[in-house]
Amino acid sequence: MKYAPPFHHSNGLFPVLVALAVLLVLPLVFTDTYVRHILILVFVYAILASSWDLSLGYGGVFNFAHIAFFAIGLYAYGIGAKIVGIDPWIMILLAPAVAVAFAALLAMPILRLEGIYVILVTIAAAQLVLKIVVSQSDFTGGTSGMVMLPRLTMGDYRLTSDGRIGYYYVALALLGLSTIFLYKLERSALGRAIKALRDNKYYAISRGVSESRIRLFTLCASAVLPGMAGAFYGSYVRVASPDVFGLTFLTLILSVLLVGGVSTIWGPIIAAFVVTIFAEVLAEYGAWRDIIIALVIIGVVLVYPGGLFAGLQELWDFADSRKTALIAAWRRRFRSASRAALMGSGDRMISTSHGDISVFDTGPGPGKPALLFIHGNSSCKEAFHNQVKAFSEKYRIVAFDLPGHGVSRNCDPRADYGYEAYAKIAAEIVEKLELGKPAVFGWSLGGYVALEYAVSGYPISALAICGTSPLGTYPDDMPAAYIASPHMELAGKRFHSWKEKRTYAAKTVPSGAPNAELVRQSVWRTDGRAREQTVAKMKTVDWPRQIRLLREGAVPFAMINGTEDPFINHDYCAAFGYANIWRGSPQNVDGGGHAPFLANPDEFNRVLGAFLEEGGSASEQ
Repeated sequence: MKYAPPFHHSNGLFPVLVALAVLLVLPLVFTDTYVRHILILVFVYAILASSWDLSLGYGGVFNFAHIAFFAIGLYAYGIGAKIVGIDPWIMILLAPAVAVAFAALLAMPILRLEGIYVILVTIAAAQLVLKIVVSQSDFTGGTSGMVMLPRLTMGDYRLTSDGRIGYYYVALALLGLSTIFLYKLERSALGRAIKALRDNKYYAISRGVSESRIRLFTLCASAVLPGMAGAFYGSYVRVASPDVFGLTFLTLILSVLLVGGVSTIWGPIIAAFVVTIFAEVLAEYGAWRDIIIALVIIGVVLVYPGGLFAGLQELWDFADSRKTALIAAWRRRFRSASRAALMGSGDRMISTSHGDISVFDTGPGPGKPALLFIHGNSSCKEAFHNQVKAFSEKYRIVAFDLPGHGVSRNCDPRADYGYEAYAKIAAEIVEKLELGKPAVFGWSLGGYVALEYAVSGYPISALAICGTSPLGTYPDDMPAAYIASPHMELAGKRFHSWKEKRTYAAKTVPSGAPNAELVRQSVWRTDGRAREQTVAKMKTVDWPRQIRLLREGAVPFAMINGTEDPFINHDYCAAFGYANIWRGSPQNVDGGGHAPFLANPDEFNRVLGAFLEEGGSASEQ
């Protein structure tokens, strides 16, 4: 299951609240009727484009009858409110039912069609509705359309009064309801089924997803909002014209969708504002306006195929990476003394083929073998401060911050964030510091890095891992190796909200524990691209090579886990089939959690020390 946090825990909450507040006060600041008129149209276009995205983007159904849903809602309102005499408010609620009925009929011939054939059938269906509208002039007005449709009122108050402010707030409310509907649907089981059919139809069907039912539901659900928007539009402009079936209106809404970004909720809404307001700014250029707008749209689609929303995400990514880089720079400059106090001595930057890396080193000593520590995802080398104090008399302790972590610099995500790159960094540090054949301890992500280091032929005398389940194949072994939890998804999520940062840290060390603040600060500093790239590159790792190492027993090996680790499956780890595991099985530290070296350092240090003495004494330099 894909991690999908509640919206109020996400990074999008604050921007949406700000935007909503601005839109609520905007008509009070701009009292000009024309400005309000443009914004009302923007809201209608946003509803149309975002609801089209449900079938076209999320569903992968090339439905070009979407504007027909809008037109049906418009004419249903006109006939019901003007000819039949039904209350306009009731017709706004009934009009979507008519659009849904048409969508259900349309779904029948296209359930077994794909691609261009769906486009042809839906276009033909829209033209069929147009022909019906034109031919039934007694009810629809024919080519002249319907005029003087009933407007919305509240008692004696007309929504067109006071500069159309009533219509403004009703349109804003409809957009809000539309967005909530799409958001809830996208997160639901039905929404996941819709996307599953789009991404891998035959796999989804094999998992029990009914293609016919889901396609039918997708088309019907995507008709609800345009049907309501069409009815509202009819009450506002008071005209129902065959022009809404035309190519101009279709192109406008499709442009809004493509410019905003397909398969996003917010992209079409943002693009509705940008395209409509931009068009109004260029109004004085006459015919050149359409040419300029077309060129801009083509440019956006070419530069950002994902639309404006993808562009905003890139800006957010740039800002987030700069923020984490500034945090690291500030800590290098002003927090070196606190790090030295915690670790017993200072750190230094070492240049590697994958960027500048912050390294802690207790320094060589007579007869001291080397012990190398590699930390986990969204952590830092200071996580091992208890081990530095416990083992520095017997061992030369070296620990380093992975790129994008701690006070190391942010690097190129594609080249420098990954298991092979991290293992190469460890090897270069071993070589530059002349550590000989160190014993290597890796925690969580660091455990996989340590395994990759060992199988790559780099010098090593012993290997210990913690919070790391060995994988024979990826992703097949993941469900058995790890406990299913939404928080597992946070390990590969680029952007964390403040709530997610605290949650992720608390799963490592519970809030209130002595080292909880250290873990929280590490998560805040981590470059989110490092999380994303590291998890994404799991599918490129040669896992069978790592498994051969463990099953052949070429290197003395120990696994030391916390009994209360919320992520790893202890039964899976115990039954893996190691050839040369210390004491015959994984060793567990009581009350250790995911980071037993932090939560219960005395017991962990006792176990690790025994392994180094009994089963994997590091060789001297």
